Amino acid sequence: MITLYNPTNEELTGQQGGNSITIKSKAKMEVEDPRGNHLLNSLGPRGLCSLTYGCDEKQVKADGIQRNYEFKKKQVVEYNQRNENRKAQGLPYLPPTKEVKAYGVELQLQLLEPYAIRDEERGEIAGIKIRNKELQSQIVDLQIMLTKLIEGQEKKEAPKKDG
Repeated sequence: MITLYNPTNEELTGQQGGNSITIKSKAKMEVEDPRGNHLLNSLGPRGLCSLTYGCDEKQVKADGIQRNYEFKKKQVVEYNQRNENRKAQGLPYLPPTKEVKAYGVELQLQLLEPYAIRDEERGEIAGIKIRNKELQSQIVDLQIMLTKLIEGQEKKEAPKKDG
């Protein structure tokens, strides 16, 4: 027998031999070795752990929670990358699953909306527009100064008529 431990904040469900097995959050469950090993292989990246006699349960828990965090972060990042690639290819937006939405909220990671301009990009665009207006104003001022300078130069170079 093997003791499985789910230190994460979500239920983990796996299948083995056509049977579904759900391990509730913070729960421990004893299963046969082949079933436990199969579940560990499939759900280990999501944070499922095994407890053995004499192991440091606090460290096992910390490792499982860290794996679960990395799994959730990867799901949100890959979702955003998929939609960015779809946008570049002119394909339609894929809405997030309820799990990916929940992961984004939990980890405070922004999910990309249907090809909407992100807040930080809006700020950059506003700054660029202001700078653009400033530069346009400077160009107008420089054109006026250049015109005056050319007119002044032409007056100096014009031949004087003897009268």
